[in-house]
Amino acid sequence: MKPRSKPSGAREGKSFPGLLVVFGLLVLVIAVAAILTTWKPWESTVFRPIFRRASNTTNSTVAAPSEPAFAPSPVTAGAPATNAAPASNDVLTLMNEGNELISQGDTQGAIQKYRAAMKLNPEDEEVYFNLAFALAFARQGNTNEAMQHYTEALRIFPDYAEAHNNLGNLLVGLRRHTEALEHFSAALKVNPESSSVLNNLGRCLAELGKPKEAIVQFTEAIRVNPDYLEARFNLANSYSALGNYDEAISQFEQVLKMEPAFVPARKGIERARAKQAGARQP
Repeated sequence: MKPRSKPSGAREGKSFPGLLVVFGLLVLVIAVAAILTTWKPWESTVFRPIFRRASNTTNSTVAAPSEPAFAPSPVTAGAPATNAAPASNDVLTLMNEGNELISQGDTQGAIQKYRAAMKLNPEDEEVYFNLAFALAFARQGNTNEAMQHYTEALRIFPDYAEAHNNLGNLLVGLRRHTEALEHFSAALKVNPESSSVLNNLGRCLAELGKPKEAIVQFTEAIRVNPDYLEARFNLANSYSALGNYDEAISQFEQVLKMEPAFVPARKGIERARAKQAGARQP
């Protein structure tokens, strides 16, 4: 997931079974470690900034994508402005430079670029979005300021689905679930087919102790994107919370077919089977 921005062998006849076994185990360990550090139960999806057209199209429609990531691509900036107003090309350059710094892991450098772009154009919703994303991504106690900038982006462009989604995730992190629900719902009004937002809404409902309602959202997310492993895993947990262990086990099995080394799903299916066995005892 990336920021939102503006355009500008073994030798023949020989075999080494011992080495192959060791190599296979090493690959398996690395794969499992990668999965454990990537997947988390009830993990939310955050939209990252994207590259934008060269023209400074404030209030243009921006639809949330079906995928949780936005990949940067090369851009060509338009000709510099010839009047006394700040040149939009300066904003384009700062935005692209900020996105490049984000991709390099230099969040603080990106924040500086986005702040400079904001000074040049204080009515550009995408500048606020990028700045909010960078502040939240830095995870250095910047949540409140990030929320302020997402809110400012929504003031300029109320139908900014990605901003609604990301703000909703921050609110969930602060346990302000009721407010988060409003933003996820607003995002879905703009793009009702966003599997990522549907999953985030389901997660919010699940944390509110409403697994039945959460199941509706997770199921819809999977309808839109049948390979959405995270939503299916969340669906399995919701069924387990309701005591529907047969369906929970079925969904966990589907997750493991998609990703056999996904340890949380293995643990989930073990818990569901144990609870199912306990429920059947007289």
